[in-house]
Amino acid sequence: MMWRGLDLCCPVCKGDLREDGSGAEPELDCPRCDRRYPVILGIPDFRIFADPYIELDADRAKGRRLAERFGDLGFADLVRFYYSISPANTPAQAQAFTAGHLAAVPRARASLDAWEREGDSDVEHIPRDEREGGGGRAPAQTLALRALEVGCGTAPLLVAAAPRYRALAGVDIAFRWLVVGKKRLEEAGVDVPLIAACAEALPLRDTAFDRVIGDSLVENVRDQRQALGEMHRVLAPSGRLFLSTSNRYSVGPDPQTGLWAVGYLPRRVVAAHMRRQQGLPPARNLLSVFALSRALARAGFARPRVSLPTFPAEQRARFRPLIRRLVDTYHAAARLPGSRHLLYLIGPKLYAVSEKGQPAPRWHHHVGGRRVESGAGGRGRGGPFALSMSAAMRHGPPGARRSARTNLPMSGSPVRSA
Repeated sequence: MMWRGLDLCCPVCKGDLREDGSGAEPELDCPRCDRRYPVILGIPDFRIFADPYIELDADRAKGRRLAERFGDLGFADLVRFYYSISPANTPAQAQAFTAGHLAAVPRARASLDAWEREGDSDVEHIPRDEREGGGGRAPAQTLALRALEVGCGTAPLLVAAAPRYRALAGVDIAFRWLVVGKKRLEEAGVDVPLIAACAEALPLRDTAFDRVIGDSLVENVRDQRQALGEMHRVLAPSGRLFLSTSNRYSVGPDPQTGLWAVGYLPRRVVAAHMRRQQGLPPARNLLSVFALSRALARAGFARPRVSLPTFPAEQRARFRPLIRRLVDTYHAAARLPGSRHLLYLIGPKLYAVSEKGQPAPRWHHHVGGRRVESGAGGRGRGGPFALSMSAAMRHGPPGARRSARTNLPMSGSPVRSA
């Protein structure tokens, strides 16, 4: 069925949907598998399991509570109100996370600039006049007519992306964050459909988007292979995937826990630290540069290109003095060939651009006890190690020298919480 310009389908069986408005709130029904999905506050809820921090009913209740303040609070105050009703976040976390949300649009804008630039490096062999619209070829960026963000949170990237893509959509597993995201979109004058759904089971048709974006997403999903497979499925042929993820072997401070070198610590140590702080342990599966490249290749993506991000000035200005000094040190190291290569291994964050490779074979996976169709499984061109150790240490990934100078964020993106 068509809903706000999106061709929606059942996230489990991919069957057609029909709208049922007979109840107090509308529902979307799947005749094929007899599942029903509510539409709450104008947001279709297709989730087949909850996020790790809050149950489905509690999440919906929290979203409704936020919606009650929608009319009298601006976006910034709504974020502060959210953390005031979220005792699982420590005061220090709430302050840091709020600052991250408020600085997120410039960071997202810089991310999109660098991702598109990295992707366009693959067409440098095309004559310049064709790349810029001559010879019947549109500029590379104008070809990206449809973009989907998976894990959109409070929608900063959707605001940043609105001027450059013709059609946008946002998906997130956290209904409460989508309510806050609606407020950000409203203040920005941007109209984008938002959907509550699991990254592992997207309620969207095959090949529906030219760009699929996952900003700080892949480390937070329950099943990385399934999520990447779904992102591959909804990409159009030759579409591009843009990802960012925290580096597992970063030696710097982790924005979610405050611990240094958190990827080297046993999970039980991290969990014990968070419990002492009266916070929730992070539910993450962090990736190294090599694990990220292998995961993309296994999902059917071609030629993954990993690059080093940097901080935009607007984001850096919000950090305390110690972190600003660390950021400056990072930027200086990223400009030197030897230390730049080391940052792929121990830097705080990684960015990746990849293309949809050969069609991946359709397979079935059980998510949350339910059988879900997906498009994962194939290998992209270049095999599972598209980024080898020798290439990373000699030259860095393709475009690394250029990407190290782009105005792209390194870390500090808002993280998930109850």
